[in-house]
Amino acid sequence: MKLFFLPFALLLGVSLPSQVSRSMASKIQKEGLENSHVMEHLDMLTNGIGPRLTGSRNFELACKWAKRRFESYGLEAKLEKWTEWPRGWDRGQWQGRITAPESMDLQIATPAWTAGTKGRLLGELTLLPRSKLRLMKERRRLKGKILFGPIPSRRSAYGRQFLDLLSEIGAKAILSPSKGDKAFPNRIRVFGSFRTVFAKPDRLPKVPVMVVRADQGKKIEAWLKARKKVEGEFEIRNRWREGPIPIHNVVAELKGSQKPEEVVIVCGHLDSWHQATGTTDNGTGSATTIEAARILAAVGAKPKRTIRFILWGGEEQGLLGSIAYVRRHRQELKRVSCVLNHDTGTNWAHRLSVTEAQFPLMEKVFAPVMKLPPPDKDRKGPVFLLKKVKTLGRGGGSDHASFLRAGVPAFPWGLTGRSNYFGRTWHSQWDTYDAAIPEYQRHTATVIALTALGVANLPSLLPRNRKGKTAPKKARKADKKQEAKSSKKKPQASTGR
Repeated sequence: MKLFFLPFALLLGVSLPSQVSRSMASKIQKEGLENSHVMEHLDMLTNGIGPRLTGSRNFELACKWAKRRFESYGLEAKLEKWTEWPRGWDRGQWQGRITAPESMDLQIATPAWTAGTKGRLLGELTLLPRSKLRLMKERRRLKGKILFGPIPSRRSAYGRQFLDLLSEIGAKAILSPSKGDKAFPNRIRVFGSFRTVFAKPDRLPKVPVMVVRADQGKKIEAWLKARKKVEGEFEIRNRWREGPIPIHNVVAELKGSQKPEEVVIVCGHLDSWHQATGTTDNGTGSATTIEAARILAAVGAKPKRTIRFILWGGEEQGLLGSIAYVRRHRQELKRVSCVLNHDTGTNWAHRLSVTEAQFPLMEKVFAPVMKLPPPDKDRKGPVFLLKKVKTLGRGGGSDHASFLRAGVPAFPWGLTGRSNYFGRTWHSQWDTYDAAIPEYQRHTATVIALTALGVANLPSLLPRNRKGKTAPKKARKADKKQEAKSSKKKPQASTGR
């Protein structure tokens, strides 16, 4: 358990010296809360463009759109290529229906980088044998059938061979029931392995993999166990696109007026999984990053240091875009004061953990944030909590972790509010625009703008996280190890992580 300390002055709302003038803080607050564009950004990302899987056409569209958006506010912006893949993958419409013994429209999804049906697929469903031995023994009976049952874990040898075996025996497709939890039993989560893009053309997946909502899956299973003839029709419009496919981060800058070579990074990942529209993971973080840039440009902010806004690619595949950035820009990292990363949903920015050495400076930075009205009107207590910790550590599940491993102060926002991110929307079919909470988005974007400007105006760079500091050679080793580890992770199609 980490201990934290709240200064008496902050709890009472007593004014502290600020790194942003009162007039500028007032302008930012007014612009961010009363003239917000944050939901417009989110609408375009999620409803206008849609899901943004790394390497997809939608991700490319989102990168180009975000670059233009930054430029429209007067910032210098570019697409920074960090890798190239031999091919991309795009999802289209998914449709499924049981036609016998009775008609039932299905809610289905497919993992990323898996095969499509190439038109309408009709077939009889049969239960999937429980072992490899039985699968091969019954191969003649299973030929030309749509198999129904849980997909074996890729942690087992059978799981890793599974799709190849289905292709070998001539199965038409596999339909697997989703696995939710007690609170959300019908939640569907599908992932996929990006390493499939590197397969030789003749080794690309051939058998469609489909996941059906749990309650519908139970009904199908009951019919099959009762020995009823179950037939269905499916159309899965997944498509491969031959490359090379360049993959980018979007980088924009509000140049510093006194120390332009020193940088504060504001960021969020632009990529998403493919099932819904990637709203709370992480359209919300991308939208607040863009909105913070717009706010600062609109009020004519002149930061002493450069504020760099970055939208990452490849986060969902193992922080790939931010790891690549750290490698490429390693010589510049000593001039990065800190990284402010917005991920994990639409709840509002409420706390930040800083080291003892960073605390006095960050108190000044957050003085204007403490004067903001809380987005929840019935909220009691301080609007923001600044926590004191011994070390920032070196871990984390989002892009700030790439910088922590290199010794750069990097902060994920602690969020609070009424959204059930990890239980409901995270990587699920419900991660759509309606899940975002507008007043939370406005508030968080305003907090980010105030914080970025405050850190940029500090008399010095923030003190380093000494326990997290790593020599360049060791850091490169750590990066490679993490990327290799991430590349090996191949989550099951029908389950959450």
